[in-house]
Amino acid sequence: MTSSPDPQLALTVDRAVHLTVVEERGADVRQLRVGPLGEGDARLLAALLLGRADVPAGEAGPWRGAVAGGSRTVGLEA
Repeated sequence: MTSSPDPQLALTVDRAVHLTVVEERGADVRQLRVGPLGEGDARLLAALLLGRADVPAGEAGPWRGAVAGGSRTVGLEA
């Protein structure tokens, strides 16, 4: 007799990625790498940092947004 796996024991794990942020304000450049994070959480954080509702699914960026006095670039790395 074979039994199917118990669905309560199934665990779905997001792909782990790193989030990179580069902020440029004139000659001042700041870089930050965060992670590993689950891909869903990383996408939510990227959207928040860019002031957007979301970022395109299936794309790793980089995405660019304006900040006071400069720009912010955010991307995902495997």
